[in-house]
Amino acid sequence: MDEKAREAVKLQQVEANYRNHTWNLRSSLGYVVTYNGKEKRRYISGMNYGDEATEAIKKWLDEVNKSGTSIVFADGMFYASFVSSKGYDVLDTAQSYLVKALNGRK
Repeated sequence: MDEKAREAVKLQQVEANYRNHTWNLRSSLGYVVTYNGKEKRRYISGMNYGDEATEAIKKWLDEVNKSGTSIVFADGMFYASFVSSKGYDVLDTAQSYLVKALNGRK
């Protein structure tokens, strides 16, 4: 699951269809893999692009509900949902890719 989730994040960074002025949206992408309510893996992309983005995603991933077994994608920037609401692809490609990859579809 961790390998496929990481592939999904990398694909998302390439496929995102918004203008990336600061690199904060792309550098604050990440996920946690949970198993039986415990965090097993955490990945934060592009931690070299800025303290604001890194701290935002760390905080969000610390606070996310980790019950059950799952993969939770997140973008730590406060405006990610606003960009997404305008029709831009902030996490959609990553989610779609992961569903297909884990279900064995192309």
